[in-house]
This record gives sequence, C-alpha cells and structure tokens, in this order.
Amino acid sequence: MASTPTTGDQVSSKRRPGAPDKRARVTDAAVQVFLANGFDRTSMDMVAAQAGVSKTTIYAHYPDKVALFRAVVERSTRMLAVQLDKTRLHPDQDPPTRLTELILAALEATVAPEFLAFLRVMITEGARRPDLAYQADPADLVDLIGLIASALSDEAKLRDYQLSDPRAFATLLLRMSASSPQLDSLLFAKFRPDRALLRAHARWITTVFLRGIEPRAGEAREVVPPTEDYSYPWLPDGRDEDRTRSA
Repeated sequence: MASTPTTGDQVSSKRRPGAPDKRARVTDAAVQVFLANGFDRTSMDMVAAQAGVSKTTIYAHYPDKVALFRAVVERSTRMLAVQLDKTRLHPDQDPPTRLTELILAALEATVAPEFLAFLRVMITEGARRPDLAYQADPADLVDLIGLIASALSDEAKLRDYQLSDPRAFATLLLRMSASSPQLDSLLFAKFRPDRALLRAHARWITTVFLRGIEPRAGEAREVVPPTEDYSYPWLPDGRDEDRTRSA
C-alpha cells in the first residue's frame, strides 16, 4: 500500500521531537536566509524550506515578508537586552567598576557576529527600502539602562552631586560606548576585538564620562543632561518623540 504523503511540518516534527514552536523555527530560519540573501532575494518559499514548514505556516504567523523581516530585526535588537551573569557583579564593587562591567557586557553583545551581520543588512536595505526601517524601542534596553543608571547614581552620591535624570545619562553612556567598536568591526573585516580590548575601552569611556559629568567647584550640584537642544531618538520614556511632535 502506498504511503501517505507527509507535509514539511510533519516531516520536521518527526525529525525534531521537542523542537521549538513553529513561530520560533520560522524566525530562526528567516535569520539565516535574510542574512545570506538580503531582503529582495529572500522568498517565503526559501524560509519555509529552511524552517522545514509549509509556506502556509509562515503566513499564519507573519502576514508578509516585511513583517517577517521586522521580526528578525527585533530578534537581533533584543541581543542588547543583555542577560548579565550575576557572578560578574558584586555588591562590594565600586560604581566605576560596576559601570565598566556593564558596558563590557553591552559591547560583547553589540560586536557579536550575528548582531553585526544585521547591522550590515539594515544599512543596505534601509537606504533602498525605508519601509523596512526599524526604530529600536528603548524598552529593549530597560534592564541594562536601569543597572547603569543605578551605578551612576551611586557614583554621584559618593561624589556629592545628583543626576536629574539618571536614565538619560545611562542611555547616553551606553550609546557612546558602543558606537566606536561597532563601526570598527563593520569597516574592517579582520578587526575582532577580544575581551581585553573591550574591557579597556569600557574602562576608558567610563572614566572620561564620569569626569565629564561631575560638577566643578562652584557649579550646581544637580547635573542636567544636555537634551533641551540636542535630540536623541533613543532616549528613554519617548521624550524625543514628544518633542518631534510638538515642533
């Protein structure tokens, strides 16, 4: 008797018992296909084949290729929500040391090969396809920003000054720290910063930043971030978006 044909989903389920749910399989497959081919040369059929599911399964989760692309970009962006190993932070660490460790963790995430690959895709596709642009939600970074803000506040307390908005300062420090290693990694294919170099960079940026925000003699002891005439679309709480609407 002839065997009953099986769908791609059934074959995949038999081969991969206990595999991730289909949405996760589709997203994982899309990451590989988009990175290998870019947006225009990727088809839903290619993603379906990579994931071992039917094209109908993909459309059940994502209405079109743009939605799928945005989902995989968001997946990459979430790499910034660093899951810190608690053994790397100790209660007795001084604030500058804590800040260095936090920035180091962020640097390691943002120069990871997959994250850099997505940056390359976004740079290429963003110019040709504005509809693919992805605005990172500050909430993606809220845990890391909160930890940095706490360390900055502790340092300010030790130095007898106060930050009017620790989260804004934390966001500025994080962005300043990541940009240079990312750019070098994107421009120079052979540049692969090791942990020692990233740690030295994190320590240097932290030192310069803390010295820059600490009030000098005779200055106000409450430090206000320079955001009144300098807009950052990634500042927390959507304040830049509010200013843009009111302009």
